[in-house]
Amino acid sequence: MPRSGLRRFFRHGTFPQLMVFEAVARLGSVTRAAEELHLAQPTVSTQLKKLAQSLDVALFEQQGRGLVLAPAGRELQQVCADLFGLFERAEARLAALRGPRPEVLRIAAAPAVRQSAARLVAAFCSRYPGVQASLHVEEHAQLVERMAKGQDDVYLLALAGDAPDNSPYRQWSLAHASGRELAPLAKQFVRDVLLDGLGVDANNPSTSPKGENNAIIERRP
Repeated sequence: MPRSGLRRFFRHGTFPQLMVFEAVARLGSVTRAAEELHLAQPTVSTQLKKLAQSLDVALFEQQGRGLVLAPAGRELQQVCADLFGLFERAEARLAALRGPRPEVLRIAAAPAVRQSAARLVAAFCSRYPGVQASLHVEEHAQLVERMAKGQDDVYLLALAGDAPDNSPYRQWSLAHASGRELAPLAKQFVRDVLLDGLGVDANNPSTSPKGENNAIIERRP
């Protein structure tokens, strides 16, 4: 086809109009298409009218209170399927060439050490602006299951024999899934906690930040 024959497809924002048409053709309803696309019904109707005028064909036929595809509409529906598939493949190819997605630090903690975990995550994000982190809180049994599946990077577990309720100190440990290498961001988190005492009150430092059991004792808030 001569390039001049493609000009009609570059008028009036044809691609958005094709998206509107595809939704109406697939759903069989202007109302439902408008809801899916988060557009007003008059906007959908206007886009369909402009598309039909640009292509110089009838796309729909009125049948009772509904719309059915005209012959040209059925052809255009197949064109849309091919075209959207092409764009999806293009997006998949280009995605690999874009910058790497930011790494997310995934922390899971027991309810008893929720506040400690939140303080550590906040301190780590403050130390490294731009870092993304999530905190998931579950009971110990669920944490063990998550660890077995490798769903998180680092786990904060309340140690058995924790300090009594009337003690100002709480003891917890860091752990991660065995047989799974820590991601760089998680390695940095563990290193900062164990070696630098990240998130521990300067007036009440960790008693054993370099301990082999990765145990941390900190003052309760």
